[in-house]
Amino acid sequence: MKTKKIYIVGALLVLGLASCTDLDRSPIEQLSDASYWKSNDDAVKAVNDLYNCAPEWDGEAIIGLTDAAINSDDAVHGIKWSEGNISKGIYDPQDFDWAGNYGTIRQTNIILKYVPTVASMSDTEKAQAMAQARFFRAYQYFQLIRQFGDVPYTESPLTLEEQKDVKRAPKAEVYKHILEDFDYAATNLPKTWDGADDARITKGGALAMKARAALSQNDWKIARDAAKAVMDLGVYELYDQGNTGKYKELFWTATDNGCKETVIKKQFIAYKNDWYLIGWEAFPTIGWGGLNPTQSLVDAFEDKDGAPIAKSSTYDPTKPFENRDPRLETVVLHDGESMYGATVKVAPLKSCAPTGIGTHGDATATGYNQQKWLDPTVDPKTDGWHMDMDYKILRYAEVLLTYAEAQNELQPLDQSAFDAVNKVRARVGMPALQKTDSSKPTYCGTQDELRKRIWNEWRVEFALEGGHRQWDIRRWGIAKQVLNAPFYGLTYKLVDSKDADAKDGGKICILYSQDKDAKRVEVRKGHYEDHNILYPIPQKEIDLNPNLTQNAGYSK
Repeated sequence: MKTKKIYIVGALLVLGLASCTDLDRSPIEQLSDASYWKSNDDAVKAVNDLYNCAPEWDGEAIIGLTDAAINSDDAVHGIKWSEGNISKGIYDPQDFDWAGNYGTIRQTNIILKYVPTVASMSDTEKAQAMAQARFFRAYQYFQLIRQFGDVPYTESPLTLEEQKDVKRAPKAEVYKHILEDFDYAATNLPKTWDGADDARITKGGALAMKARAALSQNDWKIARDAAKAVMDLGVYELYDQGNTGKYKELFWTATDNGCKETVIKKQFIAYKNDWYLIGWEAFPTIGWGGLNPTQSLVDAFEDKDGAPIAKSSTYDPTKPFENRDPRLETVVLHDGESMYGATVKVAPLKSCAPTGIGTHGDATATGYNQQKWLDPTVDPKTDGWHMDMDYKILRYAEVLLTYAEAQNELQPLDQSAFDAVNKVRARVGMPALQKTDSSKPTYCGTQDELRKRIWNEWRVEFALEGGHRQWDIRRWGIAKQVLNAPFYGLTYKLVDSKDADAKDGGKICILYSQDKDAKRVEVRKGHYEDHNILYPIPQKEIDLNPNLTQNAGYSK
């Protein structure tokens, strides 16, 4: 069991800090210097609580840390009733909320107000406490502007009377403050924390999140420079950068401690703050669907020579998992594989129950299951519901891809952009992208060719990791294209056979058949309109505060 110092503090529950409240609702009880703020320990406890407050770390409390992948073209949910409206292209203002964001912002503003008054704290202790608070304030505002655009902005704990006059501030203004907060955090936080404090935000964490925020706004120079600053710290490196075949372990419990690729992580403690990912999403023994990769995602992985499969001379669509980017096997659990004592059979036949397509209501919808977090040392029936595995919120691979993308936008085809993206490819044995030999499938002779290959690298490296893909397709301007296309699963063909199982009515299934009469599993059709690049302002907030306006395209 891991020992952690970042926890919800019982004393703060009494004082009101642990609950996340709405900007427009009753404010958290003001903590006065007479009642609480007396020591460094008081400040540490208050800061600790920021690490626990909703929304979840991927920026959306709607469905959880990894399930946000269904809001993109990468996956659907096999557990059909759990798919939210966003994944279906429904953006109802009644569904949205920002109470958790503003509750955390209020907590940061209380900390920033009172920490300077604690006489017993040293200047360094005050700066580190305030740096963590400003990181979280910046992070929450970043989530807000990415989702809603213009949002209310405050740097002080507002009273109920003050909240009545709150209006939306321009996104550009809020973004400017976000960068200032991240800069303060980076300046005043250490490169590393010791021991049980290792999950605290570091200098590198603040810079890396600043880079993510800047990239979300296509602010190329800020994103490039922040990513380069992380690279220059000399603290981080890719896990298994020597390509010894351990890439899949990056997503297992074995890499919770001491993994130099982890820049920011969320810690879980079994039976205290459980992460039930394996129990929820990956139960092949009883056929729960969990996250189901789409055929589009499967097809995004190149062949082993670095060619997109549409241009590959080695790819065989009837044997789609042969001669591919090794990351495909890490991401996708497919027919014939064994996991947790069961062999997965995905054909839509009774003999393939419970893991076959359509054999029950929660079976795979596409013929594929997610595999990324399926740690073989975790029993899915027990520990799978009470995992203490860490979730890697921000990995060094993201820093390298951020640098590569931003640098290519600023200086097209610059070698340093190639170098950065190729580090991510090399650690799984994928050949380097290059600009010198046009005879090879890895050739990128124009800025746009390299741009598209970097985009694809984002997709395959961070496949099924929360909201990555959802926000990438928006900032790239391709959301309308990919979300309005039908979502498909694998192809198959049922044929008569004397060798058929007695349960299957004389039929056997040929998976991945390319015959003209083969069936292509169509999961659903998407829906996305231009104005969906922003979410609607939560209706409950507009009802409470008439000063708040609705985003264009949504009903009043």
